Amino acid sequence: MALTRPVDPFASLTSDQKALLHHFLNDASQVTASHSGMQQDICKMLVPMALQTPSLLYATMALSAIHLQSLHNQSENVKSAPDIARLMAFSLEHFRKELQNPADKSSEALLATARTLCLAEIHSGAIHPNSWRAHIEGAKALMDTADHQGGLSPRSSAGFRRYLDRWYWSIVSLTALTGNGRPIGYGSEPPCATTDMGQSAAPDYLDDYWGFTVSLATIFREIGAAAWRNHQGRQAAQATVVDGTEVTVHSEAAALESSLRSLMDQGAGAPPAFYPGVAEGLSAECIRQLSLCNEAFQHSALIQIHRRLRQTPASSPEVQRSVKRILECTALIGPSPGLSPWVMLTTPLFIAGCEARGEDRDQVRQLLSSLHDTIHIPNVMQSLKFLEQFWSNQLDENEGWSQYLDRMRFDFIPY
Repeated sequence: MALTRPVDPFASLTSDQKALLHHFLNDASQVTASHSGMQQDICKMLVPMALQTPSLLYATMALSAIHLQSLHNQSENVKSAPDIARLMAFSLEHFRKELQNPADKSSEALLATARTLCLAEIHSGAIHPNSWRAHIEGAKALMDTADHQGGLSPRSSAGFRRYLDRWYWSIVSLTALTGNGRPIGYGSEPPCATTDMGQSAAPDYLDDYWGFTVSLATIFREIGAAAWRNHQGRQAAQATVVDGTEVTVHSEAAALESSLRSLMDQGAGAPPAFYPGVAEGLSAECIRQLSLCNEAFQHSALIQIHRRLRQTPASSPEVQRSVKRILECTALIGPSPGLSPWVMLTTPLFIAGCEARGEDRDQVRQLLSSLHDTIHIPNVMQSLKFLEQFWSNQLDENEGWSQYLDRMRFDFIPY
């Protein structure tokens, strides 16, 4: 009786390509997952699809190569590395062809490519809006097309589409919290979202992919939308504050802070709720760290309400209390090379850093340096560099990060 040999799914790949995929499976995927179960789920969904979708394969290898380059202490050279640029170019070339013949690939494969290209651009420290923002907007267009055509394609996985939806709304929420300009997805909301925080019938899950709750993500988007409306109102009045605009933004800030305080009170008195089936795979320590991560994001939102909407001085006690609590939460989670909520803390650390003073700035430097040295994402080092520039070039304490972005005319997401 002849024994059949197991089929090697990587047989058609070159040795370099195999090495990059193995690095993704074993190392690079750890820095986008808060626990091992999530890493396994991502790899099981992504890698088989990548082996059938050239654009996704090259994008995944580029993401792996970016992490590998940083591991070799080359974070600063990622954007100029020819092998990474070549992988990105191959991915984009195949992606364009696949988009011209969408029937040949599942909508989830195309959406996964947009997601992976976006992560590769962000991880590499890109500051140009036509790179990572374009992929987010492209992902939204693909989602809308798939929904219009009746949802999932026959070859797709409902679980993978849910994961991709969660990724999209997490990145949209984070850009609304930290970005400048018109928020991505402005005017649209996920099906479960509500602007009346806490009134949704769905539980307020702490999303183990985001590191913050669903309701908190809605608040992030509302902060970005309110800041944009305020900016537009000021521009319409030739940079003079119209009473109506000022009254509106202050009333929005009050409503958002009230909703946020309610979330903080609820979270302080009860263990977090997770999506069905998630909690069983989490250790008590991971749940504790995810709760701290969510608290750091809550204080990030509180800072942005004070700074972006109310124009509260950075030195005010309410802003500085939140800065210190973010640093405390981060220190309590502690360094980890991956598979920990530690990987999610770039954004809150950056927001705290923008408002930090004195010794707190030293702690921000230390924590961001430690974060980069453990998860090896070049964007983390880029975040610290931009903080140093902001601290040196800030006009006065009233100038916030979003105004600084406008003045310097560049785009960036600390992620």
